[in-house]
Amino acid sequence: MNEPWNGKTDFEPSRWPILVTGAGGFVGGHIARHLAESGHPVRGLVRTRPIDLPGDPPIEWVIGDLRDPVTVKSTVTGMRGVIHTAAWVSLGRDRQGLSRAINVDATKNLLDEARLAGVERFVFTSTLHTLAEGTAQNPADEETPWNLETVDSPYCRTKREAETLVRRASDGSFTTVVLCPGMVLGPRDPKPTSTRLIHTLAESPIAVVPNGGIPIVDSTVIAQAHQRALVAGIGGERYAVVGPYFDYASLARAVARVAGWPRGVVVMPPFLKTPLTQFAKLIERLSPSQEISATTVAGGYLHLHVSGRKADERFGLVHPPGIETIRSCLA
Repeated sequence: MNEPWNGKTDFEPSRWPILVTGAGGFVGGHIARHLAESGHPVRGLVRTRPIDLPGDPPIEWVIGDLRDPVTVKSTVTGMRGVIHTAAWVSLGRDRQGLSRAINVDATKNLLDEARLAGVERFVFTSTLHTLAEGTAQNPADEETPWNLETVDSPYCRTKREAETLVRRASDGSFTTVVLCPGMVLGPRDPKPTSTRLIHTLAESPIAVVPNGGIPIVDSTVIAQAHQRALVAGIGGERYAVVGPYFDYASLARAVARVAGWPRGVVVMPPFLKTPLTQFAKLIERLSPSQEISATTVAGGYLHLHVSGRKADERFGLVHPPGIETIRSCLA
């Protein structure tokens, strides 16, 4: 344990039963299938049973709610590792208090039950919004002080709090690791979630995008990173898992190379950030059901230059060209 991944560890998947929470989602589904294909006995905690496709590996599906203590206690029993991807995800308001109930309270209970059940390694899937905004010349890393006040939100605050809980829980034979992925892209996004932007761009004759940018990461790489974090991650540490950086205009043009659309790209300049954010706040107040939020608008103007060197070196990650990741997302 804790040696950098070199493909020659004494890691024996068949001896590592793994619980994956949120295994019915996009990221959790890729992780669960990758683990099962590698030989792990995988138990997936889901709200509804996913649709199996031909060739999918066997996974033990458990239907239940992460907030239910009885469900959590039973699902961690017999597991050697836990990968916790389930979360309340939204950059908007949290009118029902779900962000704290799921991202903080349920995570704390899962940590406690995992320790009591004899779990050895707990891997927590977090977000780039707990890191920082860097520059192309000086990208942020895991130690850069947080500076994303413009996207402060219930989601961001509760994920930061959950990270602290997870990292502090690492002790002795129970060790924890935090992974902070970029924008994960790939096939089989059921809602869709992080791939929605790519599909929207591919269906738009003219793309209107903010002038910010974000690193993407291939779904196959994020699945590998989680598996390798089980044995190669250093307890109590966090790792940014990111591939190539795209500003949103370049991302739209890359989508056009694959899909044929958009035919043109219009970039909203920085001086529009404040009025657009204020307009989004008004929409939030008048139409609570709308997906648009002031935080989403502000986030589009962030330049999330983040270094993934620490994770790449620790987990032996090799990222495919960004255009290939986009192609797999749209295939």
